[in-house]
Amino acid sequence: MGLIGVLVVGFGLIYGSHWLLNPWVTVPGRPGLTGYWQGEVTVAPGDNRRVVLHLKGDPPNRCQNCPDIDGEAKVCGATQHTTYDVWGDPLNFRGTRFSLKIRPVREGPGRFLNRLDGEWDGDLIRADTEITVIDADGVARSTTSSDRPPDPPLRVELRRATAGDYRAAC
Repeated sequence: MGLIGVLVVGFGLIYGSHWLLNPWVTVPGRPGLTGYWQGEVTVAPGDNRRVVLHLKGDPPNRCQNCPDIDGEAKVCGATQHTTYDVWGDPLNFRGTRFSLKIRPVREGPGRFLNRLDGEWDGDLIRADTEITVIDADGVARSTTSSDRPPDPPLRVELRRATAGDYRAAC
């Protein structure tokens, strides 16, 4: 076997072991947690917003302490469109439970999602989230603040989507 053959086998072992050790990553022929998702969230009474999410798995050559999942999200509403950075980790080996942190790319007043803790089952993600409200004067308050009874977490259901759905959102 020549040098090319050794390299091909080496890369095959690296990427193959990555999929074996991270079964929640999309593998050819089997959908995973990674990919495109879409759904809807109610951020306030009468304020329903479309959510599109693109989750990517950690490539095998990234740093040891990096999150296993990264990506981006868009939340689109009549009065506010927000793009988010997304990162987090699966909470179990298969990735059927996960926790994602999300941070808006822009700053300013509005209602923002601030996490996604959920479960993945094939073509459905069910996640709980909370809303952070940033007032016009820049003061942030969570819907679960300690000065009043907390609102229950919001439930978001996301279904498989495509890259085109993600690009067309907002």
